[in-house]
Amino acid sequence: MPEHHLSKKAFKRQRAELNEQLLEAQYELRKANKGPVLVLVSGNDNGGKAEAIYSFYEWLDNRFLDTRAFALPQGIEQRMPHLWRYWISLPGPGKLGFYLGSWYHQPQIRYCRGEIDAEAFQLQMEEIARFERLLSEEGVALVKLWLQIEQPSGGEGTAQELEQSVVMREWGDLGSVDHEQVMTSTQLMSELTSTPWAPWIAVPSDDAHYRDIRVGQIVLQQIHQLLDKQTRRPAPTPLLPAPLVRLQQVDYRLKLGKQQYKQQLRHYQAELRELVRHPAFAERSLLLVFEGTDAAGKGGAIRRITQCLDPRYMRVHGTRAPTHEQRLQPYLLRFWRRVPTPGRVAIFDRSYYGRVLVERVERFCSRRQWQRAYDEINDFEAQLSAKGTLVLKFWLAITQDEQLRRFKARERSPLKHYKLTEEDWRNRERWPHYEQALNDMLAHTDTVLAPWYIVPAENKRYARVEALKIVCQALRQALK
Repeated sequence: MPEHHLSKKAFKRQRAELNEQLLEAQYELRKANKGPVLVLVSGNDNGGKAEAIYSFYEWLDNRFLDTRAFALPQGIEQRMPHLWRYWISLPGPGKLGFYLGSWYHQPQIRYCRGEIDAEAFQLQMEEIARFERLLSEEGVALVKLWLQIEQPSGGEGTAQELEQSVVMREWGDLGSVDHEQVMTSTQLMSELTSTPWAPWIAVPSDDAHYRDIRVGQIVLQQIHQLLDKQTRRPAPTPLLPAPLVRLQQVDYRLKLGKQQYKQQLRHYQAELRELVRHPAFAERSLLLVFEGTDAAGKGGAIRRITQCLDPRYMRVHGTRAPTHEQRLQPYLLRFWRRVPTPGRVAIFDRSYYGRVLVERVERFCSRRQWQRAYDEINDFEAQLSAKGTLVLKFWLAITQDEQLRRFKARERSPLKHYKLTEEDWRNRERWPHYEQALNDMLAHTDTVLAPWYIVPAENKRYARVEALKIVCQALRQALK
């Protein structure tokens, strides 16, 4: 009998035992609210990818299973970052998810069709490896299965044994596919993305009984590892505090008189209105991030921008503390779900930078989490920029004395007193800590693709017009 073969009798016996163990593990996963466990099923179509998933629907509670089949992107998916549709479809904690046609599918097909070169393919594999590391760090357990048939070595595959001719329906006429490139891309994919936290596991699939049992065992092992916290990460290199330079360069004396303010406000609002109506903007999008000291006037600056935009194509997202469910998910997930599609504007009133600001200072996350967030945020913004999103980030800066004056004014105002909370007063006591966090954030995330603009906001009129002017200048340049 072949090595990777099970008789019908042996299959029934092992299936009964495995079924019981998987049901218990699924219950424990839901109870612990961990995960999800995400299973990527790749390989030869003749290996029975869909059939391997069907087994879990026979064995487990279907309410907590989530299967997605991804064909080549169509419509809006083609105009968004490659990883966008995978981010927004991530299953929630406690679930077991299956992806057919995962984030590897499109790059490999495009490379083997000659639509991208080897360098572009390698860059996409490196981007995927960073994505998988982020997911793993955020509690998503990844199982990457390669179902293979007619493996000459007869052994259960390692990374190097994934070199084989692959048949996938979406490739169309196989006569037009360079099979050497298929093997090259599969080997390179494995070398660049088979990691300790997300290794490729090849499963011999000539025999359906063996395949189903082996896949079930691998998934069971991954659930147990997740529940037992067996995954370990190397400690990140400690980041040195950035020098307190940027805020020291802010000129808080800048101001606008009422008449100047009215004239410039009308001018830049009219210009912004025309820019977003420009035909070229239909292929672009605009993401504005507003952060700043408490009472710096973020809301007022945002309103002067939204006043001149069509509300059908614009959305303002106020970012609050994450809910319990959101804390169990990758922290960037809720922001991926809010990124603008082509022809639209999204404005964040506070944003994903909370991870390296308030969450850092208030210790709502670990040092490891906020230190690695800098690179993860840069990667996120670079992916948006690569697909035509103009990312502009504003820090509205005021002094401690001005903040105190505004706090007291809010206390006296029947229309604004609700804006002032005990937390605002408590944050004032941590001013030096927030100042250091801000300088570190600027040092690590002020990039050419997504620059930070420090706007003096002691004078609200100046800050509002300055933000509008920067948006108009950047958008005008981008649409040339």
